[in-house]
Amino acid sequence: MDTPNKSGHDDYGGNVMDAIVGKSTLKATPLHPVFVAEISGIDLKNLSQADLDAIVAAINQYGVLVFHNDSSLSDEEHMEFGRRLGPLQKLKMLTMIGKSKPRLKYQTMIDVGNLDETGNLLEENDRRRAYHNGNLLWHTDASFDDNRAVYSMLSAHSIPPAGADTDFADMRAAYNALPEAKKIAVGGLMAEHSIWYSRALGGLTDVTEAEKATRPAAHHKLVHIHPVSGKASLYLASHASHIVGWAFEKGRALLDELTQFATQERFVYSHKWRVGDIVMWDNLATMHRATPFEDTKYKRDMRRVTVLEREMAD
Repeated sequence: MDTPNKSGHDDYGGNVMDAIVGKSTLKATPLHPVFVAEISGIDLKNLSQADLDAIVAAINQYGVLVFHNDSSLSDEEHMEFGRRLGPLQKLKMLTMIGKSKPRLKYQTMIDVGNLDETGNLLEENDRRRAYHNGNLLWHTDASFDDNRAVYSMLSAHSIPPAGADTDFADMRAAYNALPEAKKIAVGGLMAEHSIWYSRALGGLTDVTEAEKATRPAAHHKLVHIHPVSGKASLYLASHASHIVGWAFEKGRALLDELTQFATQERFVYSHKWRVGDIVMWDNLATMHRATPFEDTKYKRDMRRVTVLEREMAD
C-alpha cells in the first residue's frame, strides 16, 4: 500500500488554505467537527478562476461543501460548474431501467428524483423506483466503474415538506480512527464493486445478463491514497460486494464491519435541503446516502453533475 500523508487536515488547512482562498471572496464556515463547510461570498453563476481554485482547496479540506442559493441553477449553469473541474459522467442506463427517454435534456445531467419523463410521480411498480432505492444505501458515486467519480454536485429543484435529507460520512476520519492493527489488516485488500449488487439490495432483481454485461464490475483498493491531498481514506460503498480473493461471506463481514464503523454519528453530517441548494462532495474522501420520504405522495426533483477521473469511453 502507498504511504499515506501524515499531516492530517493541514494538507489544505492553515497557511495553504488561507493563501488560496485569500485570492477569492469565498468564505468557508465549518458545519461539523471533522468535515463539511458552508460556502458563501461567491456566485456559482460567475466564478472567477480564483473562486474555482478556492472551491477546490475547500473541498480538499472539508470533503463536503454546501452552497445556499436563492434559486436553483439552470442545468446549463450547473453543468458548466462541473465541466470546469473535469470530465463529466454521462448517464448510460436509461432504457435498461425502464426509461424510454430521459426526463432531463442533457446526458451529463443525472436525474436522481422520483419523477417520470412527463414530470409526474413514478408509478409504484416502475423499475426506476427500485433502481433509485439503491441510493438509500451508503455509497460512493460510480465506484462500480474503473473510471471513478471525483466530485459530485447535487442541485435541489423541488423538495418534499419533510424527510429526504442526505447523509454524508467522512472516510478519511474513519480511516484515521481505525486501530493500527486494523489499518494493517485492510491496507492491501481490493474490493469488487458492481452497480447490480447494490441495486439488487434496493429491490431491482429482474436484471438480465445482457443488462449486467453493459456495466461489468470494477476492482478498487479498500484503502486508497487521495490523489490530491495524499491522505489515506477508506473507499467503501454499497456497490462493494466482496473482497477479491476471499470467501464471499468473510469479505462481506469485513465490508459490513467497516461500513458500520465509518458511519458512526461522529463521522456523519446530515444535510436538510432547501430549494436552490447545491451540495458538492468528494467521492474519494466521503460516502453518502439518501434518506426516506413519502415518495409516492411528494415530488423530489434533484439533479446531479459528476466529475470523473478521466473522460468516459464512448
